[in-house]
Amino acid sequence: MISVEGVHKRYGSVHALRGVDFHVQKGETFGIIGPNGAGKTTVLKILLGLVHPDRGSLTVGGLDSRQHPIGVRHLIGYVPQTDGFEERCTGRESLEFLSRLRGVEKDRVGEHAAAVGVEHLLERTVGTLSGGQRQRLSLAAALLGDPPVLLLDEPTASLDPRATAGFRDLVERLAGEGRTIVLCSHFLADVERLCNRVMILLDGRVEAIENNRESATAELTLLAEPGTPIRSVRTKRPSLEERFLRAVRREPNVDGE
Repeated sequence: MISVEGVHKRYGSVHALRGVDFHVQKGETFGIIGPNGAGKTTVLKILLGLVHPDRGSLTVGGLDSRQHPIGVRHLIGYVPQTDGFEERCTGRESLEFLSRLRGVEKDRVGEHAAAVGVEHLLERTVGTLSGGQRQRLSLAAALLGDPPVLLLDEPTASLDPRATAGFRDLVERLAGEGRTIVLCSHFLADVERLCNRVMILLDGRVEAIENNRESATAELTLLAEPGTPIRSVRTKRPSLEERFLRAVRREPNVDGE
């Protein structure tokens, strides 16, 4: 569904991305993690068409981002870390305004609000909503037009534990419907629970792409040799935090930084 190949991006003397390659399969939930300055924001901006790579290519749903930028945008729904809703507008007014921008009939606003459980909040002003309610409203906005791809940028950063759990459940349900989801987050527990695979970015490079679903089973396969008596089996799967810290500690000092 998403293919990024050999992408480089500079901002003046800062080399933000240094030959980034990754592919996201249709229906996959794919995580992007890395320390501050690793290039995560630049990757998201390139996926959204807000900036163009200096070198390399990007396709979404088979469409090249340079040749079909509008087509690519229609395939993607975006949930930012901080929503841009007008505080004095109601939830309905906010979604209807965004539906006009996306060319979606405004009578579908209620349908998308119901899909994420905020239909009862549409007549309230945005400024009266909690952080979790606003984030769900933002997700309803991202779903306008039924895009097959969702980009989530730090979606639980401002949420309390209860709202975070609710948002995770919602993302899992959307993934179960077959949507392709790219999740960028500093909260490794969210990434470990939700993502099939995780890309670790360090200093603009792909340090590793980890499979979240295979680590434990690999150990069992090695132990279960034919004819080997097994009295007990205990597996310890390294956490995503452990794998991330190992990658960070391996990173050499680049360009004297």
